[in-house]
Amino acid sequence: MQSRSRASRAGAEEEGTTVDPVITAYATPNPRWESWFAEYRYGAFYVFPPEPVLGRVNALRTLHDPRSQAICAAHVSLTVPLPRPLTESAAREIATVVQRFAPFEVQWGPPHRYPGVNGVVLSIAPMNHLRSLVHAIEACAAFADAPARRYPFSPHMTIAEFIDDARTEALVQELIPQGLQGTWWCDSVCYAVPDADFRFSIRRTWRCEGLA
Repeated sequence: MQSRSRASRAGAEEEGTTVDPVITAYATPNPRWESWFAEYRYGAFYVFPPEPVLGRVNALRTLHDPRSQAICAAHVSLTVPLPRPLTESAAREIATVVQRFAPFEVQWGPPHRYPGVNGVVLSIAPMNHLRSLVHAIEACAAFADAPARRYPFSPHMTIAEFIDDARTEALVQELIPQGLQGTWWCDSVCYAVPDADFRFSIRRTWRCEGLA
């Protein structure tokens, strides 16, 4: 396999073209995947909270929605899914964009029902700053021809989504007294991708540095 890859690179160099490798391996969709899994094959961009917030929310997700927790640790979804593999050149453009944003304080909580659907989430702010970050990333070449966002950007961190209406209402009341709110300092954006079992892992992290 290595010799074939080297031969491909050599052939491209002889033809005067430049090879732009992808930054990570991607799983091939398999019959066990649910219908919506495939659109996330090439991953998306997220903010992951630091400890101790990460551990606290992960514990709640494990207790109240182990299915969601098995897919991905506690996170704030930023972008729509990528429509194609992320190449090194596309990653460099995204790195430049993210580096222009200064680190910022995220306010999280309290828990509430996600509007219009079943499920309990934690509020995430500041909305305007996060929206600006998302728009800047989604304006990069990596997102050319990406499917349009189905719903307006609404930052949140999910505690439970695969639950019914009655459990949603009960869980909100159960969680409100637990003081689930606070702040953390956000200084990075992560690119996470699912494996063949549809379990997401971070493949690359870019720092917010406030560069002009």
